Amino acid sequence: MRTGQPLIARPEWYDRNAASQNHFWEGADTGPHADTSRRTYTVPAGKKAMVEILQATVLRTAAATTLGYMEAWWNLTPSGGTARCIIRASIKTNTVGDRHDMAVGGSVMLFAGDEIDGHTMDLSTGGTGYYFISYKITEFDV
Repeated sequence: MRTGQPLIARPEWYDRNAASQNHFWEGADTGPHADTSRRTYTVPAGKKAMVEILQATVLRTAAATTLGYMEAWWNLTPSGGTARCIIRASIKTNTVGDRHDMAVGGSVMLFAGDEIDGHTMDLSTGGTGYYFISYKITEFDV
């Protein structure tokens, strides 16, 4: 037999003021370029975030004069930590239409101050590429 105050269960994460975050960056016929940050998300104070999907796509749209790596990737930087790549799509060939897609979904929990940062790069000379990076995240109260 129980006495005293009734136990009140804490709401599930999706019932704690959940808010959806969904952003992308797309670059069509983008020429060669150094490592460039395209999209960043940082978990606000007092929140956690569930990454539902991270996606990175690269597609060669015009052949390069001199071949170099063509990449799109996402880094994860824990609050106060060091950035580490968690997914990378890359093409190391020079054939028009070559494509690489990478995605991760439903398996990454972020805490206040954690950051994800999407990048692109093409170290070729000449030629163009198509890039697409996106995320879908649900933020919620701690």
